[in-house]
Amino acid sequence: MLQAIRDRVTGILAWIIIGLISIPFALWGIDQYLQRDVKLYAAKVNDVEISVQDFRFAYLQQLNRLRNLLGERFDRAMFSTPEFKKQVLERLVEEEVIVQAASEAGMAISDALLASRIHAMQEFQEDGQFSEERYRLLLNRQNLTPARFEQLMRRSLLIDQYVGGIRDTAVATPAEVDQGLRLQGQQRHVRYVRIPASDFRDVEISEEDIEARYQELKDRFIEPEQVRLRYIELKLSDLAAGIEVDEDELKRLYEQRKQQAADEQRRARHILIEVGQNASEQEVAAAREKAEKLVKQLREGADFAELAKAESDDPGSAPQGGDLGFFGRGAMVPEFEEAAFALAKGAISDPVRSPFGFHIIQVTDIRKGKAPSYEEMREQLIEEAYREQLEERFYDLADSLSNAAFEQPDSLEAAAEATGLKIRETGWVSQQGGGSGIAAEPKVLAAAFSSDVLEEGNNSEPIELGPDHVVVVRVAERKPARQRPLDEVRDQIVAQLRLEHARVGARQRGEALLGKLEGGETFDALAKAEGLDLLDAGFVARNDRRLDPQLLAEVFRAPRLPDGRPSRRGLSLRNGDYILFEVTEIRDGDPKAVGEEERKGFAHNLARLHGTMQAQAAVEALKDKAVIELNLDAIQ
Repeated sequence: MLQAIRDRVTGILAWIIIGLISIPFALWGIDQYLQRDVKLYAAKVNDVEISVQDFRFAYLQQLNRLRNLLGERFDRAMFSTPEFKKQVLERLVEEEVIVQAASEAGMAISDALLASRIHAMQEFQEDGQFSEERYRLLLNRQNLTPARFEQLMRRSLLIDQYVGGIRDTAVATPAEVDQGLRLQGQQRHVRYVRIPASDFRDVEISEEDIEARYQELKDRFIEPEQVRLRYIELKLSDLAAGIEVDEDELKRLYEQRKQQAADEQRRARHILIEVGQNASEQEVAAAREKAEKLVKQLREGADFAELAKAESDDPGSAPQGGDLGFFGRGAMVPEFEEAAFALAKGAISDPVRSPFGFHIIQVTDIRKGKAPSYEEMREQLIEEAYREQLEERFYDLADSLSNAAFEQPDSLEAAAEATGLKIRETGWVSQQGGGSGIAAEPKVLAAAFSSDVLEEGNNSEPIELGPDHVVVVRVAERKPARQRPLDEVRDQIVAQLRLEHARVGARQRGEALLGKLEGGETFDALAKAEGLDLLDAGFVARNDRRLDPQLLAEVFRAPRLPDGRPSRRGLSLRNGDYILFEVTEIRDGDPKAVGEEERKGFAHNLARLHGTMQAQAAVEALKDKAVIELNLDAIQ
């Protein structure tokens, strides 16, 4: 484990606020991501394998994110296609290409940065502070060693460092900003008519067409294999009944906590000039020289907060002007603590060397501690003691559940008896989802359809659905995949064919009318002759909510014609309706009317867009040079 974490539980990074990382630790089950399948691989990148297990984990987590995003609109079948699975695999390939390129370029994640990210993760914090005990506990519950977790974290940060190095260096010129503001503030005057698809739905669908469509889409009408599950669920929130806290326990906790509350606390801010413990003498000297120059500026009256924002290498405190908040003894690494508690309020320290680099420290406030009375702390102590007992009960039951389910793998009865928990059942569910409750969880589905559970008939291993939520499942009943007969899907096919006919009818009429406009007929005369309502939306902006989003996007794609002539176009909406519109006038936005702050924000976003495009182009170039092999058969 990192020395900074292993040797000092409360290292200086306890004050660093979490930065952006791409490790999905909060999704839990991270151990599955690291378990390699040596027999199969989903892809190879320059002879480095991406295992099928890696793909399965990434795929299920992507489904979980989409389910959370779409809610009731989520349809697993839409994301079970070979095309979607290929997209997930290509994303993993892209990440591997970046990692290899970053490593070849000599890029690396320092121990200080890695430790700061780990310290800042809320999963590892108690009362806003990093807890090594919780860190070890959570990793152990995932069958993860700290070294393995740190390896995965380091990989994710390396990807972000490589991409960010390209993306964050892009700039937008003043001319580009002006042009962008003209386009962003542009307004267009639009008039349109709607040709409803419903006017063309009254069509007879022949049996031949129905049969032909059924045969064409027969593979889509296969009902996948389904199972019903029996399961035992353990949730910490269900264990509250019967927990009592006695007075002796509260007094024991009071003796432990009162001294902590009585200790003096100091509020400080700092500027960090990062330099690793293994840095060369030249690097250390350069960092010290920079720190000394900053000390000189501060003692000559420079604003500490502004200097910290501009110069500090601490990503957590720099945006706050270096402020670390209040902390007591034992919360920081020894070098930092010694200097901070020796400073007078307002004084600027000389550069202080720690494992993370050189710190310039200023104490901004001192709070003398006073031990609170037992009565003052009693409510807090009750809550703490209650939580301790609750967690102890949860972990005891989790151990009993795991052991009993493993020792008698062909039944859940022993596990239910050992824990006092009920055996419950789900409805029918396929590997593609469609269930509710635990049957909607990707981890549960992956376990239920694994060879060990589905084919061998064993209980699953405990599946962690959250930090305080565990479930063990087994297959109660199995229903093989089947071809749905035509009679079952007839209504679905008929509705689909009618929509297609209606869409075609509306489009054909719309295109014919567009031809008349292009032939010289006016919009007003055309609408009147055809009995269509001509709607005048007036001037619309890019974010106007009065128009259908599809129509609005097409309005702003319409070309600006010479001599001020109307620009006329047509489009089919998703519901099959056809819209015929004309843009009669275009007003560009005025860059001079935009305030300075808004202009800065726009310039930043435009530069960010340039950077994103440049980063993507760089990654595509790396992929072109790499030897990539996709084993698509292994992921279907």
